[in-house]
Amino acid sequence: MTIRDELAHLTLDLCNIPSETCHEAQIASWVQQRCAAAAGPHAVTRLGNSVLCEPFGRDERPGQPVIALVGHIDTVKCAEDQPYEIRDGRVYGCGASDMKAGVAVMLALLDRWRELENARPVWIFYDGEEGPAEGNGLGPVLDSGALPVIDFAFILEPTDRGVQPGCMGLIHATVTIPGVRAHSARPWQGQNAIYAAIPFLEKLRDWGRREVRFGDLSFYEVIVATAAATHNSRNVVPDALDLNVNFRFAPGNTAENAEAELRALAGPECTVTVTDSAPAGDVYADHPLIAEWIRREALPVLPKQAWTDVARFTTAGIPAVNFGPGETGQAHQAGEWASIDSLEHCYGALRRWFAQ
Repeated sequence: MTIRDELAHLTLDLCNIPSETCHEAQIASWVQQRCAAAAGPHAVTRLGNSVLCEPFGRDERPGQPVIALVGHIDTVKCAEDQPYEIRDGRVYGCGASDMKAGVAVMLALLDRWRELENARPVWIFYDGEEGPAEGNGLGPVLDSGALPVIDFAFILEPTDRGVQPGCMGLIHATVTIPGVRAHSARPWQGQNAIYAAIPFLEKLRDWGRREVRFGDLSFYEVIVATAAATHNSRNVVPDALDLNVNFRFAPGNTAENAEAELRALAGPECTVTVTDSAPAGDVYADHPLIAEWIRREALPVLPKQAWTDVARFTTAGIPAVNFGPGETGQAHQAGEWASIDSLEHCYGALRRWFAQ
């Protein structure tokens, strides 16, 4: 079997194992067995539904960088009409691009771990990425003490064959616009909080996007209202409107600065309550462990206009980039697929990184 066929069938095998977030036990056990078969049970650590594999001993390859290959094993809820097949150069399946194609590349490299030179690789397969931040399995893995000190991490999220250094940070906040309650038949006796929100909504509409540059990379900060709710009967003029506002901020900015800017935009009459936040990921496009490899492979370097677990690594002081075989436009789609050409491309590029 060629490596191309191996990668395609491995991706399909992974897609055929249901692994919706919070239901990863089956696929975690499958990955654990694969790791044990490749590197021996002694090399494998199971943490909940996350699996770590460290084939080389801590005293082997002294002076070589420790490189983490990282992928999440869960998916979003699958579309009912999702096909599962290999057809026309593509692997179809729930999570094919996001990110079982990346996990397939990781496993194919693990099968050949003795051939990976010039580094001491470790593999991290984790759960809970597609759900709430507090359920993400990568945080407990990084805090567990089960890993060696990592010098660099490749996260095999979908990247359209490019390298994506850094990522956007985010806050979600509830902005409450006050009004005065009244009967809807006599609205002049109150103040409608929905109408009172119009000036703030116009500010958000007109805010547009703010470019932040890192070398040749452009990240765009945005502030977007994504949900609105009142808490009254339909015949009552609302005395409060809650807006969920999502602020995506660029590398170099902080959640604290974003919150302060949002409060200033909302004004003193509004209440701002931050409900979720995540830091931006630092940009490591010129890191000496990858800069020459990027040039030699002619890989496009693209900004990540979203949040990924790159931020968890860089916040912990570990340089990291996204580089994976999936198509970003296929993530979470009905009829999701991954390109076999991209599987082969990503696998080959990483094999050549270890051979440099």
